[in-house]
Amino acid sequence: MNDKVRTYHNITIVNEEASFLISSDDSILKASLKKEIPFCCECGGRARCSTCRILVISGEEHLSEANTAEKNVQRYFGLADNVRLACQTYVKGGSVKIKRIMNDESDYPLYLRNKIMGNENIGKEMRLCLLFMDIRNFTPFVEHHLAFDVIHVVRKLFYHFEEIIKEHGGRIVETAGDGLYAAFGFDQNAKESANNAVDAVSEMFKALEQLNETYFKKYFDQQIEVGVGAHLGKVAAGDLLLHGNPHQLVMGYPVNVAARIQDLTKKLNNNFIISEEVFMQLRYKPNAVHTVERLKGVEEPFTLYLLGEEFLYQNK
Repeated sequence: MNDKVRTYHNITIVNEEASFLISSDDSILKASLKKEIPFCCECGGRARCSTCRILVISGEEHLSEANTAEKNVQRYFGLADNVRLACQTYVKGGSVKIKRIMNDESDYPLYLRNKIMGNENIGKEMRLCLLFMDIRNFTPFVEHHLAFDVIHVVRKLFYHFEEIIKEHGGRIVETAGDGLYAAFGFDQNAKESANNAVDAVSEMFKALEQLNETYFKKYFDQQIEVGVGAHLGKVAAGDLLLHGNPHQLVMGYPVNVAARIQDLTKKLNNNFIISEEVFMQLRYKPNAVHTVERLKGVEEPFTLYLLGEEFLYQNK
């Protein structure tokens, strides 16, 4: 008897701009490695690490069904239906278009890390340093890239920023689109929280510079810029339980002020602006330009200090 006839089908990997014929006998991972296309595969293709995850953009109906090993991984990590393991997936007919989810090892923490839950706080008044950050001019990127790419870039950026914020005693309270809102001072006094917030922003800008040079430009031909605003004041803080998980709440007038200060970063052409309340708490007070501005939706004018990256890169 003749052996099973080997067939070939077209596969396109969009983040490599690669299109080639793949044998029905080869997994997507094996065929890609034969073509010297870089693929993360920590477990050697045994469906244990999930680092070879792919996003199926089109042609899902032409792929082999998930086997038991892949289903176990999908269940463990809660993977979406259009996310497959390249090591266990074969093209059985027609054309398929996919995207590697993990570009390199630096992406692992975005998809493999465990979530850490803190103790529930039923609510108390606290004096916190509030920080708002927004990605500048991000709309064109959103309009011209895959939804996966948009979310991936934001996840990449926010993952690094979250680590820095946590290292300086802060917490991300909320994210909204391409912006985040963090608070400092849950376990610190006002002076410590203000200084930690400013130090955190300094590290965030340095991390962003490195990410732009080594990652965003390399994989997306994109230079990411952000604007940050900060204010210090008394707020109500506590936890809200959503779907069994605690969600941090920080509410009050100072939150609105911090958000409005961030809004001014474009108008004043400065990527980091703080209120006088924050500035007066700093151990090192730079010779920063200051201005008095009226904030949208806020009655009294505020004295603001324009720090920008020049101050942030100085040794303190």
